[in-house]
Amino acid sequence: MAVDAYGRSRITSLYLDTPDRAIVARSIEKPLYKEKLRLRAYGEAAGTALVAAFGAGPLVREAGGLPLSDAEAEARAAAGLQAARAAVGLQAGRVPGDVTEDVVESVATSDPRAGEVCQGNGLSAGFPVFFGIKKKFKGIVYKRRLALTLPAALAFVSGLPYEQACARWPLRDPVLAVAALSPAMRQIARELEAAMDRWLPLGPSMGITCDRVAWGLRAAASAEDSEGPKDPAGEDDEGPKDPPREDGSLFDPELRITFDDRLEYLDCCRLRASWRPIIAPKESIMEIKSAGPYPPWLVNVLSAERIYPASFTKYGNAYQLAAGTSRIGRGVQTQICSEGRSRKIFSGKMSEKLELLGFG
Repeated sequence: MAVDAYGRSRITSLYLDTPDRAIVARSIEKPLYKEKLRLRAYGEAAGTALVAAFGAGPLVREAGGLPLSDAEAEARAAAGLQAARAAVGLQAGRVPGDVTEDVVESVATSDPRAGEVCQGNGLSAGFPVFFGIKKKFKGIVYKRRLALTLPAALAFVSGLPYEQACARWPLRDPVLAVAALSPAMRQIARELEAAMDRWLPLGPSMGITCDRVAWGLRAAASAEDSEGPKDPAGEDDEGPKDPPREDGSLFDPELRITFDDRLEYLDCCRLRASWRPIIAPKESIMEIKSAGPYPPWLVNVLSAERIYPASFTKYGNAYQLAAGTSRIGRGVQTQICSEGRSRKIFSGKMSEKLELLGFG
């Protein structure tokens, strides 16, 4: 295995929920069916813009409510850009006023997934965002999501019909702009609209961010070891499929192992809230993403390292930490989801984690 083409990237997710957080409260009860609604951005500047834009004043989708006006959506997107400029300025040692939108764009799209989806993307705030739903029924997970410009996402969540939001703030790439209005994407939009309307009033609830390093199995090697049918969970929510590495090698999309460090949450329901840790500073989460049965070599490694099933969800743990019903633990925790995903919290440096599992 080797680090995939995305390398190390910052991922920021923004979960939507009711004021009393009924969605996540139901989720941690482990019902037969559960769902979560979230927006996601890749890259630190893009994540800053996403959270700032949705947090720039009350944003609630409610029955009979009016969607954001064009001016309101664009003003929020501009607020997101300003926050990103400040973040980029601090990173680069510049005065925020000296940071241009081009500089922010280059930093925001430094993650290949962001750049691949929005090369030259003409967003008011300069960034693409992904809005999706994660559904779990009888142990099987289904994920569906859309790529929108930041102001389009703001307007869509607030109640503007998807087609109108895409037409008003289209993706600059003409191919992607046309694809956004394809029958398949419109169907996903209908699913998202129905899900949002099941949980009114709905608004930003929790931000989750982490640094991720993903490892992939080279396609040639995976062909020898992998077996089993394709996972009914469908497309992965981590972005477009892996592009080739610089040496031209490809990775099997049916098996990825990721390590998440600096896992933090932001309670959007509290004024002047700050980012807080979900796990200890020297810990990280290992997650195995498999579209079928694990290959024998991986089963042997997991057995040897005693990695067993347990329960862990980022939003669920953040919710409990924010409510004061949980605390950051120590030691090793594990999780394996029924769709074939496992997680383990490791202590120590990344190199030690990889050496422990025999990667490289």
